[in-house]
Amino acid sequence: MESGRLDWNTLLPFPVPDAASGTVADALIKEITESVAAEVDPERTDATGQLPDGLIDRLRDDGWFRLRNASALGGHELSDYDAFRLVERVCAVSQPVGQTLAIQNAVGAAALLAALPDGPLRAKVERRIAAGTVSAFAGTEPEGANNAWPGTTAVPTADGSAYLLSGEKVFTGNGDIADLLAVLATVPEDGHRRVGVFFVDTTDPGFRVRSRLEFMGSRGLHNAALTLDGVRVPREDALLGEPDAPRFPAPVGAIALLSALFFNAAPALAIARQCQEWSSAFVARRAVNGRPLGEYDQIQRILATTAAEVFAMDTVVRWSLLDSGLTDRWFERSVTKNLCTVTAWRIVDRTMSLLGGEGFETARSKQRRGAEPLPLERLFRDARGLRVSGNIDFLLDIQSARLLLAGRYAAAGAGAADDVPEPARPTGLGPANEAHLRAAEQGLRRFERVCRRLIAEHPRPDALFGRQETLRLLGRISAELFSMCAVLARVASDTDDGRQDLTDVHCTAVRHRLAGLWRRLTATGEPDYGAVSRSPAAHH
Repeated sequence: MESGRLDWNTLLPFPVPDAASGTVADALIKEITESVAAEVDPERTDATGQLPDGLIDRLRDDGWFRLRNASALGGHELSDYDAFRLVERVCAVSQPVGQTLAIQNAVGAAALLAALPDGPLRAKVERRIAAGTVSAFAGTEPEGANNAWPGTTAVPTADGSAYLLSGEKVFTGNGDIADLLAVLATVPEDGHRRVGVFFVDTTDPGFRVRSRLEFMGSRGLHNAALTLDGVRVPREDALLGEPDAPRFPAPVGAIALLSALFFNAAPALAIARQCQEWSSAFVARRAVNGRPLGEYDQIQRILATTAAEVFAMDTVVRWSLLDSGLTDRWFERSVTKNLCTVTAWRIVDRTMSLLGGEGFETARSKQRRGAEPLPLERLFRDARGLRVSGNIDFLLDIQSARLLLAGRYAAAGAGAADDVPEPARPTGLGPANEAHLRAAEQGLRRFERVCRRLIAEHPRPDALFGRQETLRLLGRISAELFSMCAVLARVASDTDDGRQDLTDVHCTAVRHRLAGLWRRLTATGEPDYGAVSRSPAAHH
């Protein structure tokens, strides 16, 4: 997407999991899923909003908060992909437990260690990890998550030895149980501002858990609103960004990007796989007018589409996590969260329609009448929350487009993508997927032409970035094209005819969605939405 051309040398060979490390991870996955299944009743957790007493301590003490850390710190040394698989499988048993692991391992102290240079702060965090810290990351504030500068401030003390943190944080996963908290704050110093990450011991004076938060889904997940009132943080316990740059300190931004896959994409994939399994089982046992349900055209389309979408979700996750470093594949990771959560929402909604009243009915009600208590109603609520956490889906599309366009503004005057010959295509695709490959190449070239035209029409980036609907559509188009290219690359080296068919189904659906997106992007004579939104009719 950055170059506007499909270079198969960057996609092939498609990465595959390491067999040896996968075997180690499989044993850990079996251990943790069996343990959680034995201790956690998902329906009881959903009803009470509480995880079993002592569970967090046992997860910490058994090393599940150090999945990717070195063995010297008591860690399991799992790869990003294997840690993701573990979180996904735990989410299939209990989403709040899986997301608790995601917070600890993807954005808590265990993950932030990778951003810390050698020195006192790194040594301190290493000691806390080895001792078994429960940690969290406090970024979002009551004013929202999309302000350029955090409202929480970190004011240097008169002697310069520390910072005093003051502000409010909300939606902080594990915030009510953490003993070590990474806090995002604005530092006003020497006439400039910086964004900083400050490591706060939650026993320090001035720190307070204001309330525990509850949500429509992921019930039982620890989440809190926090108050910091002059909390003193030693200067050496801060990681600061560049002056007057409203960005995470590097490479905290890359860690935050990766964390969205663990906290959102992993449970989304778990939900999608469960819906696929339940849909197949439901169809296998039902008939209408004496005819097996699976013989009906619409039902076949539902099953095939769900299977193809699960395959696509798994594919974009593999591409984002396998054979890549912390700061690699930023675009793919930025859109994979959205691809997985939006796709999971389509799947769970489709499954609800397939199961009808049996899907809408709660598991407790089904159990009372002797039916199989599939918790689709709970997964429906859980899936909707995944499109909110980690930022709203349409805003993520806008942000992805901004990043792609910003790169093109910076490279203005470079050679056009159309001037470069296309590299050789991969072999191994069936006729239908060859046609999809040509469509993907055409889509990428069209995307590049549209971006260049928009930049030419808007020499000032701010003018183009203010057109949010245009950016949303560009972001969604780029994500759909990426998913299409990824599944084609994966299946190009796969001899499984079934996956060729899944790829055909997925790419066909993508092309239909792209047609609608392109039509919206090029539409003229649209209504004046701003005027309508301000009119009395919009407020009564």
